[in-house]
Amino acid sequence: MESLGGALSSPPNRDAKKAGYSALLPGQGVVPLQLLKLLEDETSREIHQLFDYICGVSTGAILAFMLGLARFSLEECADMYRRFGSEVFNQNPLVGTVKMGWSHSYYNTATWEKILQETLGHRLLIKTSRNEFCPKVSAVSAVVNWGTGPKAFVFRNYNHKPGCLSRYAGGSGHAMWQAVRASSAAPGYFQEFTLQNDIHQDGGIILNNPCALAVHESRLLWPNQPFQCVLSLGTGRYDNVKRGPTTSTSLRAKINNLISSATDTEGVHTLLDELLPPDVYFRFNPVLNAEVSLDENRPGTLDQLVTDTQDYLERNRPKVAKLCSVLDRERIALGRARDWMSERAWEIKQRLM
Repeated sequence: MESLGGALSSPPNRDAKKAGYSALLPGQGVVPLQLLKLLEDETSREIHQLFDYICGVSTGAILAFMLGLARFSLEECADMYRRFGSEVFNQNPLVGTVKMGWSHSYYNTATWEKILQETLGHRLLIKTSRNEFCPKVSAVSAVVNWGTGPKAFVFRNYNHKPGCLSRYAGGSGHAMWQAVRASSAAPGYFQEFTLQNDIHQDGGIILNNPCALAVHESRLLWPNQPFQCVLSLGTGRYDNVKRGPTTSTSLRAKINNLISSATDTEGVHTLLDELLPPDVYFRFNPVLNAEVSLDENRPGTLDQLVTDTQDYLERNRPKVAKLCSVLDRERIALGRARDWMSERAWEIKQRLM
């Protein structure tokens, strides 16, 4: 069984323009689309054909739903990101500052919702599971009005069987666009998203790397099948090695350290790297020369982001080749058909009860 916690990679293509996703895309969309395009080229299969489970947070949720459920091509995803960058992130600074004052969001949330509704539509998540070739897909948000702290909420296109209780709250009765809107409600960028009396913010504020959640959900769905491949993809990381002063840290530094600790992606990677076999678990997260924000749109910075990603893949060529060989060992059709028939039988039984 194959599970996707973020996204993936394959042998590098040194020509950024040939890959098709360069400086025209806003910040964090560049790395995943570069890597996904390379993987499809290497395996000659589309993403929804490669994985049984796909999970994403924020930018990852956008890609998970567009590729796994809506069946958009990578080129169409790139077009959506370009529209996102031109219509949403093209904000007048004065207007953005005023909006921050009264809505706590710098960008136009209504425009973002309109794009999501036009792109993903109002189809309920659970309705997509009737297609036997549709992977299980989820997006993670953070509900901020439950108790004293934010709690993870999983938007699923599936239901767990009786007795298979997930550690995470969630539901499958929401529209596709709502799930992505909730998962990408980044504080400061967009307004919070209220859904059935719950207030959702970007899932990255508590779960920036959803790979462990994907592993947990997959084990509940397929308890008797071993993992064939667990693949985690980051949007790039920047490690500032500049040493600070020897005096005590400032309040701002303390807050930044706390946020970084709470949203650490590499901690999850370290844990899974210890628990899963090396020929099963793969993570790709390019080291960047500069920190890149969600709304980054400066051509020079984004061109450098493309270069950093390709350099990273070049250095990791043996690891990439090993990943592709694992993905080429496709699950036999009989196993996939058996899973689908079992799920349909359970659904019919539920209707008759």
